[in-house]
Amino acid sequence: MKHIHGGDPKYYFAKFGLPERRVLDFSVNINPLGPPPIIKEIWDELFLKIHLYPSIYGNGVKEFYKKKFGVPEEFVLPGNGSTELIYLIIRTIPAKVVAVVKPSYFDYERACILAGKQVISIYTDPDSLMRDAEAQLLRDIENSLFRADAIWIGRPNNPTGSVIPKEMIFSIAKKFSDKWIILDEAFIQFLDCWKEQTFISPDIPRNILVLHSLTKFYAIPGIRVGALISRPENIELVFSKKEPWTVNVLAEEISKRLGSVDEYENRTLALVSKERQRLYNAIINSEYIIPVPSKTNFILCKYKDELDRLLKYLLENGIYVRDCRNFDGLKGNFFRIGIRMPEENDLLISKLLSA
Repeated sequence: MKHIHGGDPKYYFAKFGLPERRVLDFSVNINPLGPPPIIKEIWDELFLKIHLYPSIYGNGVKEFYKKKFGVPEEFVLPGNGSTELIYLIIRTIPAKVVAVVKPSYFDYERACILAGKQVISIYTDPDSLMRDAEAQLLRDIENSLFRADAIWIGRPNNPTGSVIPKEMIFSIAKKFSDKWIILDEAFIQFLDCWKEQTFISPDIPRNILVLHSLTKFYAIPGIRVGALISRPENIELVFSKKEPWTVNVLAEEISKRLGSVDEYENRTLALVSKERQRLYNAIINSEYIIPVPSKTNFILCKYKDELDRLLKYLLENGIYVRDCRNFDGLKGNFFRIGIRMPEENDLLISKLLSA
């Protein structure tokens, strides 16, 4: 099983025999504004705390979720990014067979395999996302849950950018109340209506586990911080198998501040919403590229010609996009582009339309 994430242009420079150069990296899908200014403002203060141990329970991270989402601390299990928690959850919950809606984040399935779980794949055709495919997806999920003990669902999903509606998730959780519904909401805050769509709430159903990351929306992948949100009894279960000290003191201190960056959050939503639509409208006019409708900060695209030709051309012009051919369930020449700043998106559009 090949373990590949985005952000590796060196591999493609070598593959195509091109000299390395600086590129605009559209393969990563973090906030184009960069980290909130408050982090730079407190950086000297953070340095003075690196000799201290963090709290063993990640209390600074819990403060963020209480302030931003109104979730009591007993509903929150902080972690070293949501990826740590993906592996921890599946090692912990009593589930032998796990369904995964695909194409999706590689580590859902990898975590299951390493934990000795049987995986049932639910494939969603990206072409169908351009049509009303929710009824068929619901049937596929329900059919899988008659055989599985748990299911992984990304919402918004990576790499498709689609979102299974909240009402549909509620219906599944209620009908299969004895099954674990694991939702990855790493990109939820990029939704225009995220407050209405998120399951991060004190009212979360008993059998739902929600993963959330501060990496994407707040552009701090190097800090590694996220959390599991669920009912207290579920949090206690997962915490009982968790290694100590996985949330460092910088992550705690930064998380505290992120509960009060409303202006930054509003600018982010306005920028991403506008640029996503502008990119989509421009690309859909291309003769060779089909964009998949997205609700988050990236767009999945299908190239009608040989994808290596496009990837090489873009690299030659200082642009790197995410090759998505290694996602299980993506048949054809798919690639993903993250939303960046307007002038950078202009350059991408010009090169895509002239490729």
